[in-house]
Amino acid sequence: MPSYTFRCETCGDFTLHFKTMSGNKGSAECPACGTASKRIFLPPNLYSMSSQLKSRIERGMEPRRMTREELGTRRLPIKRSPVANRPWQA
Repeated sequence: MPSYTFRCETCGDFTLHFKTMSGNKGSAECPACGTASKRIFLPPNLYSMSSQLKSRIERGMEPRRMTREELGTRRLPIKRSPVANRPWQA
């Protein structure tokens, strides 16, 4: 059951719960005054993030660009052959 948060200019924020995710959920009517309200996007699971990352998301800052040297070398995972002869597990 998806829930979306909307912001009404007169009443403030409100959350609506929908049965399906289909359809356009970009705007909705305010349940209190009936005016058209736009959807606001909130970052999920902020309670489990570090405080630095949480404050960066809330401020809307872009991530810092890094060079290849800062990232280091990328190791590819080793592909192992299946132990049993089961081609659907490859």
